Amino acid sequence: MRRGPWRVAVAGHSMEPALREGDRLLVLPPRREPRVGEVVVVRDPRDATHLLLKRVAAVHDGEVTVMGDRRDHSTDSRYFGDVPLSDVVGRAAFRYRPLGRAGRVRS
Repeated sequence: MRRGPWRVAVAGHSMEPALREGDRLLVLPPRREPRVGEVVVVRDPRDATHLLLKRVAAVHDGEVTVMGDRRDHSTDSRYFGDVPLSDVVGRAAFRYRPLGRAGRVRS
């Protein structure tokens, strides 16, 4: 697991309109259990070498339910089930690009 913040680029349209393809984000490692509404980075349950950026819909029994904001363009917990908390690798904290949309990632 990463110890410090890192950068990711948004790919795809599942998090629109909040996050758009090409947005650049600063991701912080998890320091606590995620809260409903936060945008998190999780290991893809179908292929742990890939990461997914999704919004937390629920947290329960050591697992998190994640959903894309644009449900018709999202592969999320509706398809692969809940994700273990141990597979939450970060929380999207800040958008730094494009500059015109820079700012905190909203819950």
